[in-house]
Parts: sequence; C-alpha cells; structure tokens
Amino acid sequence: MNVITKYLSLLYKSRCATPQCQQELVRDISRRGFLRQILNITVLATVTQTCCGTSSDYSKFLPDMGDSDRTNLSPADANFIGQQIIQDIAAQGQMLWDYDLLAYLNNIGDELASNSPLAGQSFNFYSLNGKEVNAFALPGGYICVYNGLIYTTRSEAELAGVMSHEIGHIVQHHIFRNIAIYNRNQWLAIAGILAGALLAPFSPGAAIAAANGGQGLAIQNILGNSRDFEREADRVGQGIMYNGGFDPHAMPDFFARLEDLNKFNNNEALAFLQTHPVTSERISEAEERANQLSVKMRADSISFLIIREKCRVRQLGVKSAIMFYLNALKTKRYSNINTQYYGLAFAYLVSNNPTATIIYLNKIHETDVTTHPAYYSLMASAYTLSKNYVEARKVYKVGLGSYATYKGLWLGQIDMEIKARQLNTAGEYLFRLSEQYPNDLDIWTRITYVYSDSNLNNLQKYYYALGNKFSIQNEYKRALDQYQLAIKYVKSDKDDTLNDIISSKIIDTQSIIKFNTKYGSNN
Repeated sequence: MNVITKYLSLLYKSRCATPQCQQELVRDISRRGFLRQILNITVLATVTQTCCGTSSDYSKFLPDMGDSDRTNLSPADANFIGQQIIQDIAAQGQMLWDYDLLAYLNNIGDELASNSPLAGQSFNFYSLNGKEVNAFALPGGYICVYNGLIYTTRSEAELAGVMSHEIGHIVQHHIFRNIAIYNRNQWLAIAGILAGALLAPFSPGAAIAAANGGQGLAIQNILGNSRDFEREADRVGQGIMYNGGFDPHAMPDFFARLEDLNKFNNNEALAFLQTHPVTSERISEAEERANQLSVKMRADSISFLIIREKCRVRQLGVKSAIMFYLNALKTKRYSNINTQYYGLAFAYLVSNNPTATIIYLNKIHETDVTTHPAYYSLMASAYTLSKNYVEARKVYKVGLGSYATYKGLWLGQIDMEIKARQLNTAGEYLFRLSEQYPNDLDIWTRITYVYSDSNLNNLQKYYYALGNKFSIQNEYKRALDQYQLAIKYVKSDKDDTLNDIISSKIIDTQSIIKFNTKYGSNN
C-alpha cells in the first residue's frame, strides 16, 4: 500500500504538468506493475467501455444527465489516459496500420461525431489486427475497432451503428459517472480505470475473472451499471447514426445477428457480447426506437465496400480469400463485381503476386473505384513489388494529384523511392512532410532509416531524426542522447537552422527529464 500511496501522490501532483510529463509518469507506473496492484484493490478495473451522446433531434429518447459527474476527470486528464492506452496497445503490436482503413474509419467517425453533442471535439479512430468481433472506446475520444468487426458487418449502416454506440459512451461521460458512483479518490479511480483499460482489449473476460477473484458483489453492481450504460449508448448512438443519414434499424439488426451467432457457439461473436452485454430488452428497445423514425436508405459507400474486402482477406487468410473470390466470380455470387476484383487483387498482392494484382485491378471499370485512393495505392504497390518504379511513380503522381494529403499514398511513394534506392529524394520528401506532421512517428522512423545509410553521409539528420522518434515514444533520456550527438555533426553554415532547432529540442527535453526525475520516473 505504501507504493500505491506514493504513486497516487505523484499522479495527483502531476495534474498541472504537461501532457508529455503526465504520460511519462503513467508509463513508469505501468512498467513497475502498479496498475495490477490497483486492479486488485479497486472495482473500477472493469470499466473500459467509455461511451455515448445525444443529438438535439433525438433528445426525446434520453434523460437529462446533467454535468455533475464530469468534475472528477478533466478533458486533459482523459486525453492523456486515452493516449497512453493507445500507445501501450501499439507497443504490444495490436494496431493494424492499414492507412486505407484508418483514413476510412476517421472519415466516417468524424462525420458521425459531428452529429453528436460533442461536434468539434477531437476523436481518433484506430483498428486492431484481430479476428474478434469487437470495438471499444477510451477516455479522450479514442475509439478502436477490430478487423473482425468490420468484416462481420453486412452494411455500412451496421458499422456506423457500432461506431455511433462507442461515440455515445464518450458523450454520456460513462467513465466520469462510474468514478462518481463509487466515490473513490480521484486519482485512485483514474488509475483503476487505466488498469482495466490496459487489460480489457487483450482479455475481454477481465470482468469475469475479477468477479471470480472475490469482488463478486461489487463487480455485479458494476455490470448492472454497465448494462444501463450500454442501453444509453444504444439510444444516443441511434440518434447519431440517424442524423448521419443511416438507417437506425441497422443497430438492433446487427446485435440480434451476433446473438444468434453466439447461440450456435460461434466464438467470433463472443468478444463483443462480453464487453457489450446484449439482452432481448436492448434489442427490443432499439427496434422500437427505430420504428418511430423514418427509414433512411443510405447506400454503402465505395470506401466501405473496398475496406471490407481488405478486412475479408485478413480474416480468411490469403489462400482462403483467393479461393473465395475466384468461386464468387465463377458463380456470380457478389453484390459488386468491381470490389470483388479489388479484394482478389489485394489478396494476390499479400501473396507476393504483383502480376495477378495488376491483372485484376485492370478488370475494374467502375470510375468510383478506379479513382479511389486505395486503388492508386494498391496499383502503385504492385508496380513497386515488381520493381517497375517508373510505372509506380506515374500512379503515385496521379493519385497524389487528387489526394495530396492521403497518408497511404505519400508514405507509399516514400517507401517506393527507398526501395528504388533514391534515398536523397526520399529524405527531402520526408523532411518536407515532417514540417506538416511534426509528431508523426511513421515519418521520423523512415527518416532514421534513410539517413542511417552511409552513402548519404549526414549523421546530423540521422541523430536528429532518431531523437525525434524517441521523443514521440516518450523515451526522453534516449532522445536527449541523440540530440546531443546531432549537435556535434555540423556539416556547413547552411545547417544553422537545423542546429537551432536541435538546440531548442535539447533544452525542452532536459526540462522534461528534470520533471520526471523529480516525480520518480526513470526516463
């Protein structure tokens, strides 16, 4: 308990610190095993579903919850906790870095969030590389969706229903309200929530395990509240998706289908049902609300159809996916032949067959597909894999001409130039991008790789990039070492600007390390 008390005190004192310092302190607590101790003494460890909000056109379905439960956790506190959890998930290799998928999720997610009471607040959407049918929301507006859930949805409206449900949890301040319900010390509650949030994405049965460990009555009470929160999230989520133009019937339809799958011992549905307990009352209530609204028949977007095929390939595995597509094309069992060609082309690329990829991409004649950024990205990747860099550059030029800010395209172009050994070109492009996206880890990782090549003979940029990479990862002592090395390698007077930037980085990093040392962190 002395250790727990010590770190609770440090958390409390860090409230006025910078988000970076707060994140580093939480990371240190996690490394020391403090979170597991907190998990054993607080019933809040199972509270990871932080969801749900209401739209003005849908307010008749929701009670006025007021603002009294928000005072326990500030927006800054919520953001740094959510961001820390995302970093830890990424560190464990759970994130799915498919930039077509990420672009799609954030586009539709932002659209849905704009139809919620939190319109204008920052939301961030991620995908996890797993076959589980699941999704969850975290403090600060961070929402994660598994590959398996996207694959399982039969329409974009079903996916919008799940994402709206998660947005709803955030709108309704469910973590805030759980803290208030159990009247725990503010930072004890926050640490307990963080512990549960770190465990739950990788162990959906954490609540059941805790219940078996002697916290039965308390856990039962939490699960009761959780079911209430799920019903609130349904109500709010249906309002969000309805105002976004989606059919509100899609939400209960999806829940009912998962429940049916589970009855036949389909384990794919189990994760969602554990973290989002579906009851017949929830489904009935959602259907009743949907029946009071007009039906909206928003067609599935091409982006959704393309992304779902990519998810299908990952879900089935490459060999099974290729057999699936070939059989579907032979029997004409498909709703859109062009996206079937795209899925087959993607499967062939994953199986290192660029020739077949290009063949099936060229069979696509629907303009909405052939002008989609995911199409350009796949075609250019196929040319790159076959070492036809001339054609790859042509495709990237056309694609970036229409989608200049599309990350999948400009990262793909950089990777192509690196494979073509055009390192100077790649390096110059990367540094220009770093000015637009200074905290993008993908950019600094690539800059580090490019300038590690002795042929470029620029150790200053190498150490500077490595320092930025470590800094983004909150490894400040390692970052400082790299900045101090970078400042020693002055190539010429023209590097004065970069020297000034590095000097400033050294001062800032030293300040962060000084704070961390004062409050007990090792970095």
